[in-house]
Amino acid sequence: MANPAQTSDLGRRSLRLIDDLKPFPGRFTQSVSIGIICAISCVISMMYHFPEAAIGCYLVIFMAKPSAADNVLTGVGLILAVTFVVFLLIGLINLTIDYPAAQIAAIVITSFIFLYVDSATKLGEQAGIVALVISFVMTLLGSIPIGEIATRAVLYAWAMVFVPMAVMAVYNLLFGIPPQKLLRQEIADRLNLAADWLEKPGEGLREKLTETIGEGTANADNLLKTTGMFHLVNGRTNAFLSKSQAQSYRLLLAASGVGADTDEAERGALAAACRRAADIVFTRKIFEDERPTLPDIEDKRLSHVADTLQDLVGEAPLEKGLPLDDAFVAPDAFTNPVHLQFALKTTLAAVTCYFIYTAADWSGIHTAMITCYVAALGTTGETVHKLVLRITGCLIGAFIGLVTILYLIPQMESVGALAALIFVVVALSAWVSTGSERISYGGVQIALAFLLTVIQGFSPGTDLSSASDRIIGILLGNTVVYLVFTLIWPVSVSQAVRDGLGEAVARVRKLAATPFAERRASLGYVALIEQNLGSVREAIDMASYEPHSMRWPREERSRALVLADQLNERALDLMFRPEVDARAEADIATLESRISRQDLSEDTETDLTGTQEPGVTG
Repeated sequence: MANPAQTSDLGRRSLRLIDDLKPFPGRFTQSVSIGIICAISCVISMMYHFPEAAIGCYLVIFMAKPSAADNVLTGVGLILAVTFVVFLLIGLINLTIDYPAAQIAAIVITSFIFLYVDSATKLGEQAGIVALVISFVMTLLGSIPIGEIATRAVLYAWAMVFVPMAVMAVYNLLFGIPPQKLLRQEIADRLNLAADWLEKPGEGLREKLTETIGEGTANADNLLKTTGMFHLVNGRTNAFLSKSQAQSYRLLLAASGVGADTDEAERGALAAACRRAADIVFTRKIFEDERPTLPDIEDKRLSHVADTLQDLVGEAPLEKGLPLDDAFVAPDAFTNPVHLQFALKTTLAAVTCYFIYTAADWSGIHTAMITCYVAALGTTGETVHKLVLRITGCLIGAFIGLVTILYLIPQMESVGALAALIFVVVALSAWVSTGSERISYGGVQIALAFLLTVIQGFSPGTDLSSASDRIIGILLGNTVVYLVFTLIWPVSVSQAVRDGLGEAVARVRKLAATPFAERRASLGYVALIEQNLGSVREAIDMASYEPHSMRWPREERSRALVLADQLNERALDLMFRPEVDARAEADIATLESRISRQDLSEDTETDLTGTQEPGVTG
């Protein structure tokens, strides 16, 4: 029988799953767009005999973003990157053509380099994709006639990426959602969420509010940057969007400190003003043309919300705060062994799978090697969570593919029917993949398993043995990754939590040493702190996926969450309160000492001298 804590976790995850599958603005459009792009890409690949159409569609589903500008940049960027990779591959092929051992060495070295970049820089999984392409093409050298090797290498590496990325770029140029529209939607969503919280502050909305704040402003900043880069709006509107996205985030911070014990009528008036501001933003207006009426607030505990609303709709320009310290290359890129270990473990898993299917002369399960590159993540908990999504998605996609092979493909008489089928299944999978990180990779895997099963060569497949080989390969890759990441240098989420808390407390300390006028304007810097804390909460949530032998004790996880909450309170105090008194300094010093000593074993609740909610203090 499950204990109450386990039952509670299961119930919470079930509710989250339901929430993650609910529609939100733009989800339907993005899902349909991904389905159309994949259907067109598959048809082109089969017509012109470009191989591995399913892998190309995987890139679309994995890399596609809501913003048309981001998708165009991604498509063009990957085409340029794979063109560079092709030249690199031709050089590697010429050097290793007669030496199988040298081919293995080339796979290991290039895989290690790009996976190290994956772990230690913001390129992340994009560098992992480059490692996947190079390694996958290099493994084909043994099965391609020598005279055709260079040509086939170019075909596999370049066409496999070029076709779907070009289709994605062209489609988004014609039909994609412009970034300024998405930015307005995000600003309006923040304002409406703040209004919901002001009307009914309570546990029902607390998780959503905390999660939204923990996402920071990275996505909105990127939308703003691409809007300016492509000159999609005039200067006046661009300044309005820049100010609104910053102040709307600050409004969430201010509203998060408001409790139910504040004046209900004044909270309602502030909520109404937030909703009116959201309507103005969403309907493509600017506050200079129409301003919402702001209520007079007497309750000093609501003054931060009222002041932020005034800054949002007023004429005062956005001030500059602390410069961001979010570097492209991780500060510990050359000192933290975790980056080295991640690259070595993933490479080991991929090469192990290659040796297994080569020794068994079973090339049909080559998807095992691909699986290793797309399933590996930093901590063991994250990797196992992704494996669960991958296996679940694989089984669902394989089942859909099996039903298709048995009952639908024999009835198809044209490529149009196949394209329609691919569109429907991929669009449904994309509905899942466009959800939160908790479920998104499951949707990617449903589509990939379906396409690998149905598309065999350059036509719809009816061979069940070929389909089963590919599914067996995926399951083999999952097994190897699980064994490698749990037995060799396993990384507990506890280390990721401590690192995240350490970054957050260092930034809080820097914020405390800054004059109030600059602190108050440091929205981007506070957003980085909130992102740190959001990552900490996500990592703690992954702890339950760790093997029992290394699972972080529940009590320590609870204490880490308390520390994250206390750091959040300190950051908000510094944002909204002019003075940094002795008590605040003592609280920060205590948190800094505890985290620097990596000491989560004591009762954190008794360490601080007392706190006040930032939104309700005068």
